[in-house]
Amino acid sequence: MPTENNLDYIIFKFGITIFLQLKTQSMAFNLMETVKNYFTSEFTNQASSSLGESSSGISKALTAIIPTGLAGILSKATSGSDGANSIFDMAKNAIGSISGNSNLSSPENTQNGTSMLSSLFGSNQSGIVSAISNFAGIKNSSASSLMSMGLPAIMGLLGKHAEQNNLTPSGLSGFLSSQKDHIMNALPSGLSSVTGMLGLGAAGTAAASVASHLKSGVTNTSHQIEEKAKGTNWLVPLILILIAVALLWYFSRSCGETRQSTAASTDTSAAAQNADTSTAVAAPAPTGPVSIKVKLPNGKELDAYKGGIEDQLVTFLSGDWKSLSDDSLKAIWFNFDNLNFNTGTATLVPESEKQLDNIAEILKAFPDAKIKIGGYTDVTGNAAANKKLSQDRANAAKNGLDKRGVAKQVIGAEGYGSQFAKAAATAPDSEKALDRHVSVSVRK
Repeated sequence: MPTENNLDYIIFKFGITIFLQLKTQSMAFNLMETVKNYFTSEFTNQASSSLGESSSGISKALTAIIPTGLAGILSKATSGSDGANSIFDMAKNAIGSISGNSNLSSPENTQNGTSMLSSLFGSNQSGIVSAISNFAGIKNSSASSLMSMGLPAIMGLLGKHAEQNNLTPSGLSGFLSSQKDHIMNALPSGLSSVTGMLGLGAAGTAAASVASHLKSGVTNTSHQIEEKAKGTNWLVPLILILIAVALLWYFSRSCGETRQSTAASTDTSAAAQNADTSTAVAAPAPTGPVSIKVKLPNGKELDAYKGGIEDQLVTFLSGDWKSLSDDSLKAIWFNFDNLNFNTGTATLVPESEKQLDNIAEILKAFPDAKIKIGGYTDVTGNAAANKKLSQDRANAAKNGLDKRGVAKQVIGAEGYGSQFAKAAATAPDSEKALDRHVSVSVRK
């Protein structure tokens, strides 16, 4: 390994020092803190009065809504060029939401927020709203309304920053990437499921972080640096070249020396492995879904999972969902979490029957509620075939419920194919799997 007296180490250290200085400048603007400071106690009190919730409940909800909203924006902005352009346009158009004359609870603002809510979270919207509702101890409808009030302001503040710094859609996407750590660290521990829903992971290792910033953070801050130092435009590219050369030099030499070291120690590797095994610390056992009893108004109890569709749906129907508009209801979907099909078919596996039983019992316990079923696929394969498959699977779920005596409450089934898919075709299957599901939406 290089020592502190080696030239390559000195160059590497110099390059990293300059890089960190540049990164510090780029991170000077903390979007998370800027947004938090915008939502004053005055807004909290107004929302509390408007929604019939306690001020403490509204305040707690905002601590979840702000990072969740920013996480949704980040997820969409970094999903590809279409997502970046969409966020850029929404942010630019929302600047008026933060003007002095703007009323965040106005019908126009709330309508825009409802549209943003659907665009950012898609089929995950109901799960995210429910998670925030449970976290803050407020009604589902209040959590949904509060997000609709707040999202235009969050988007407007982002648009203002983009305007002030002449950011392009790709530049705005890069800026959001640089803010990821702030956003993820602000998410309350009780909302860790949000990251999975949005395809966002926690912050990676130091090496991964450096690679990420080299790719998107530094390149997207060049404009800011140029504005602050107009007479030294030549310096920025030179510094970036030095950083790249230093990193390549350092890691190439490190890898070479590592290979030599590995070859020299081959004879002793087996003994070292045995020694390490004796002191290894067992990883904690993974935690699975938490089983609960979901109690219905008629006294029946369902075996389900905490946060699963049964839990979410009963919580929603036990609230004041009837006060929501038809358009608001159409934007709220609950995903089946234990409804599975044989690969490439609309044939339900036997284990899925239990969840259909549960949904039928829920509908019987809430006779005023009706539902529509939606089928969804990822973007892999032929679009027409995907839409047909999603329609067939939605029909299969509807037929299963019809046979259980709730046909009058299941008013339709529609396959959307990959229309609302978020993961790209090149994404890992673990991400694309989130786009393959059947969902229900409550109707009056």
